[in-house]
Amino acid sequence: MPAYREPHPYRISRRALLQATLSIPFAAILVACGSDSQTSARLPSVTLDTFPTGLGRGYPLGTLTGVDNSTTGINKGDVAPNFRLQLSDDQGLYLSDLAGHPILINFWATWCGPCRLEMPEIVSHANNDSDLVVLAINVQEQQEPIAAFAGDFNMTMPVVRDVDADIRDLYKVGGMPTSVFIDRQGKVVTYWMGVMSPNKLEELVAGIL
Repeated sequence: MPAYREPHPYRISRRALLQATLSIPFAAILVACGSDSQTSARLPSVTLDTFPTGLGRGYPLGTLTGVDNSTTGINKGDVAPNFRLQLSDDQGLYLSDLAGHPILINFWATWCGPCRLEMPEIVSHANNDSDLVVLAINVQEQQEPIAAFAGDFNMTMPVVRDVDADIRDLYKVGGMPTSVFIDRQGKVVTYWMGVMSPNKLEELVAGIL
């Protein structure tokens, strides 16, 4: 009978060596796939002045492409959650690009009666407060009713199409209208749920000018 020999602690079988060799490229593929799931690269921005003129200012699509919202929030003093306004020619800008301007974000829908009540006053501020940027975010509706609504109220500010409700969810909007007032440093000053009277809107806009 052959003598028993202790296995060498550093001896690796051919099968184990082959398995380890084959696993290296597979692991590399997994790492590559994982990197795709991270935040995509930030896209180039244009200025708001270069957006089309007229109703809806080109009706940009609201997306989360190229944003990192790990340090943002909707409470007073938080940096407002970032998103991109993407035009049909793929040009666009991010909310964060508008730093230096007071911003009013208004979430609305064509079927929302209170949205109709407050929209004339919002449009008036958009037209008359030259430094104020108003972004009217429509949630999950088709272009035709959006354009008709914009025409009814002469909405010449950017009317952002939130087709997948990504921005609505980002801002935790539970009902419409909802308005978010952001100061020149990009921080949330007021998060207002529900319709605003003309006096209340005036007060809240004054708080960010």
